[in-house]
This record gives sequence, structure tokens and C-alpha cells, in this order.
Amino acid sequence: MTVITEVLLRGVSPAEYDAVREQARWLEEAPVGGLAHLTWWEGDDCHNVDAWESEDAFGAFGEQRLGPAMAAVGLADPPQVTMHPAHEVYAPRARAIAPTAGTAAPADNVALIRHGYEMFAARDIPGVLELFDRAITWYSPDTVRYGGRYEGPQEVGSFFATLGENYSELRVEPDTFIDGGATVVACGRHRGTSRAGVDFEVPFVHVWTFRDGKVTSFTEYFDTARMNAALDPATAPERRSTVGATS
Repeated sequence: MTVITEVLLRGVSPAEYDAVREQARWLEEAPVGGLAHLTWWEGDDCHNVDAWESEDAFGAFGEQRLGPAMAAVGLADPPQVTMHPAHEVYAPRARAIAPTAGTAAPADNVALIRHGYEMFAARDIPGVLELFDRAITWYSPDTVRYGGRYEGPQEVGSFFATLGENYSELRVEPDTFIDGGATVVACGRHRGTSRAGVDFEVPFVHVWTFRDGKVTSFTEYFDTARMNAALDPATAPERRSTVGATS
């Protein structure tokens, strides 16, 4: 449910606020689920009104970015937060206007998908699914036993559920992002251990497409023969032995 949050930071100066903003980098990497943000001062107190896609989105931002940024700046007093169910959120000009930091365009889709990988690493699958459009299409090579085409967040959720059946440990580690605007390509490596007890390291290429800040499709490419060999060593191709061979 979309919410409006009132955030009061008592005794926080504009310079301290700007330092927190720099630490949290919310102009450069827009918070996932953040819809709008306004700030002003009344006396010594900093007032903020935000719109968020959900309470969980605001909570994740507070825990993962705002709280650590405030601690880094030396602000010990926690913000006072009041939440309200939103009746309407309207943002006709999607950009940041910050006189102390210039005017910035909204964060690109790379920031969103980076956060998606971070949530997957933290096993926050519900958070990952919130990034997806209701009509998302998801494709993993169907030559791997859990692969195939999945449509909609519910089916994609069932795909994630199969991972635990196949891997005792799975790390998805992107190291390069290619920003094509509505299309983002991530390159990296799958690392971990299969349920069969085989350690693996398999490079991947992930292709993501976006519309209006939501993921509309995902397609992944990797060496399926190597992955299948990790999942089921019995399927690995045998090496020919030269022992006893004659000419």
C-alpha cells in the first residue's frame, strides 16, 4: 500500500542534512520504492514529507541507507516518523531540485537492478518481486531442469522457490552493468554449491528491460552444460581415457 511519511529530524542543520544526503546518495541512486520527497526547515528542525510505494520500501531505505548515513555523519537521534495511507501521489516532473546539489535526473534503471541483486543476496525475495511489472516475462534456459518461461510475479516467485531445491548455496554476483536506458545488461558469475555437493563458478549475462521503473522482462544466458554437470554429476560428459590405448 502506498504511504505518506512525515519525517522530523530535530536539531539537524541544512549542512548536516546535505552531508547525510551525500552519504546516502539518494540523488544519484533513487531509493527503490521512493515516489516523492520534500524538505524544509522550521527553526532548528528539519521537516520532510515523502511518498513511498509501501511501508516496507521506506523501512528498507531507512535500515540500509538512511540510518548508516546518519551514523556516518554523527547524528545519533533517530528520526521521528509518522505514516499515513496515501490517497493520491502525483509527481508530474520526475526530477530532483536541490539548490545545494544542483538539479539531477532521476536515477537510471541500473540503480534499481543493482538493488535487486543486493536484495537477492540478502534473501529478500518479496523485495525483489516488488521490482517487477505485473506482466513480467522471465526466461532461464530450459535445458536446465528448473529453467523455462515464467509469466507474472507469482510464477517468477515459483522459479525462485526451485533454486533452494537445486542449490545448497547460490551467489549471483554481477560485476559489470551496461546501461541502455530501458534495457540493462548485467554480466557476472554464478557461484555456489549444488545439492549434489558440486562447487561451481559459471559466468552469466542477464538482460533486463524496464517500463516506468518496473522490470518487464528478464532473460539469462550461461553455460548450461557446466551448470547441469554441477546439478547432476552423472550427466557430465566423460573424458576419454588413453590408458591401454594402442596404435
